Amino acid sequence: MFQRLICDCGEELSSPTQYCPFCGKRNTIGCGIYVSKAKVLVFLVGRHGNELLSFKRYEDEISLRNLYEVVAEKIYERRAEELYVSGESYDLIDEAIEVLKSFLYPFAISITDVFEDPHEFFSRLDKTLRTKSRLKTVDMLPEKKIHGSHSTIIGGREGYALIMKLARSPYVKKIVPGVIEGNATSVGGGVRLKLTRSDERGNLRALLIDGATVQQVHVITTASTREEGETILKILSVDVRDLQG
Repeated sequence: MFQRLICDCGEELSSPTQYCPFCGKRNTIGCGIYVSKAKVLVFLVGRHGNELLSFKRYEDEISLRNLYEVVAEKIYERRAEELYVSGESYDLIDEAIEVLKSFLYPFAISITDVFEDPHEFFSRLDKTLRTKSRLKTVDMLPEKKIHGSHSTIIGGREGYALIMKLARSPYVKKIVPGVIEGNATSVGGGVRLKLTRSDERGNLRALLIDGATVQQVHVITTASTREEGETILKILSVDVRDLQG
C-alpha cells in the first residue's frame, strides 16, 4: 500500500527527500554522488527515507556539462548542502568535482575514497550521515579550543593550518598538542596530519608529522561513544585531506 509522506509541518511531500516549500525544512540530510564510466548515481539520504537517481554518462565535454547541470539542479532542489563524491577511479571523481563546484557553490563538496561497488559507498554514507545528524555541536572560536602545556606546534604555518582545520569543526571541543619526538622511519612527505583512532568515549588521537618529527595530538570531540567518534574521525579525515590536497 502506498504510504503518504508528510513533512513535520503537516504538508504532503512528493518524495522522502523533498525540500518543504511551506515550512522551509530540509528533509535531505546529505547526498552521495557515484561516477562510473557508464552512469552517474545520486544517492539522497533523507529524514523520511532515501532516494537513488540514475543518469547516463556521456564522454563529450558538452554532454558531460549538461549532465552535471541536471544533477546539480536535482541536488539544489532538495537543498542537499553536504555532498560526498566517489567513483570507479579518482579521474572520474575529479571530473565530477570540477564541474559540480561551478554549479553548486557554496555547497560543501567532499572527495571520498574510490569504491568498486557503489552500494558499499552508499551504505557507509547512509550510516555516517545518520550518526552525524545525532551529534552535538559546539559554537566556539577555533583559537579557544587549543589547550595544553605544549604550546609548540610543529610544521610551521602548515602544521598550524592543519590543527586549525580540526579546531574549526563544530564537533571538536578541545585540541591538546602533545609530546614531540623523532621518528627515523617518517622521513619526507612534507607536513601531514594523520587521524589514527577513536577511544571508547569518542575522543580521537592524531599525529602531526613534519619529516622525521612527529607530534601527538589529542582531539576532544562532542561524541560520547566509539561509534560517534569514528564518524567524526571520518568527517575530519575528509576535511584534512581536502586541505592537504
